[in-house]
Amino acid sequence: MRGAAYWPTEIKRKDRVSPKAGAIRRLDRLRSVLRDLDPELANRAWREVGAALQSITDRYAR
Repeated sequence: MRGAAYWPTEIKRKDRVSPKAGAIRRLDRLRSVLRDLDPELANRAWREVGAALQSITDRYAR
């Protein structure tokens, strides 16, 4: 499996294992994309992801 089909196939495979495994694979993909960006943009993106994950955690922790 190569090229453009790798990530979608890998994410679907991990989603079948568990939602957590799928989410971890999605973050791996994000990390690989942000690695090539300007560090300032990458840091801002990670802050936004962190804030979104925190709001999801807060919503379901109640």
